[in-house]
Amino acid sequence: MTYFKTDFHEFCDRSGCSHDDVDRVVKAIGKGAWLAGGAIRRTLIGHAMDSDYDFFFSSADALAEWEGRLPETFKLVRETEHHKHWKGTVEGSDLTIDVQAIRFKFYASAEEVIDSFDYTVTMFCLDGTTLVTTPTALWDLGRKRLAVHRITYPVATMRRLLKYTKQGFTACAGCLQSILVETASSPEAMAQLDITYID
Repeated sequence: MTYFKTDFHEFCDRSGCSHDDVDRVVKAIGKGAWLAGGAIRRTLIGHAMDSDYDFFFSSADALAEWEGRLPETFKLVRETEHHKHWKGTVEGSDLTIDVQAIRFKFYASAEEVIDSFDYTVTMFCLDGTTLVTTPTALWDLGRKRLAVHRITYPVATMRRLLKYTKQGFTACAGCLQSILVETASSPEAMAQLDITYID
């Protein structure tokens, strides 16, 4: 797979999108973690920042250290074997945000994080100040086109398809077929009905 890396701030400035919200969150709680997925996608296309901030980690120890640095303004609201979910505020903003620490898997790099994502339009990761993505992710995001990259949790991927179509994304020709085939052939699919951490 071909990856694309660039300075996040310069990319946003050239694209005319504000990175202020992401900057505040990363400055306050981003040390020792990768911010990836929806928050980055929404920033790049100028959508309201009303999604979760999803953080990914290199190890359980890195997650524990990150959690220990969370400001007291954050309160744990939900915990599963897959993730921990907090609500709180960061310095410089009164807006309450949702923060999720993903812990069902740990990663060796930002590239490995985005390679695990289901749709190409979610394959965005902030590694410090560097945006890590793929040319395909940028192309599909620009066209608001939903294309499958990898299906690990087919039921959650289907739910996310519905969510993204409400946001104006259009599924490509093979997208629904890929999801249906994976769902039908997955003996674990029914057990995944309550997995919402990746929605």
